Amino acid sequence: MEEEVFFGEVIWFNVECGYGFISWEKDEIKQDDMFCYYTDINQDGFKQLKAQEKVSFELGSNNSGKPKAVNITIL
Repeated sequence: MEEEVFFGEVIWFNVECGYGFISWEKDEIKQDDMFCYYTDINQDGFKQLKAQEKVSFELGSNNSGKPKAVNITIL
């Protein structure tokens, strides 16, 4: 089964810590900001996001079951 892809905009990303948040909507309804971690970014070399970058992502979860963005691609 293929994962659903969502689109959003990076709110902020802390390069030193390697995480940040993405603003996004589902069915035209604003959702809680989505946590993102550098290991989930589809990028060669040093992985980072910049504020206001448009991205696509899929929904995943961290080790404690909380939602996070995975398979993040900069558009």
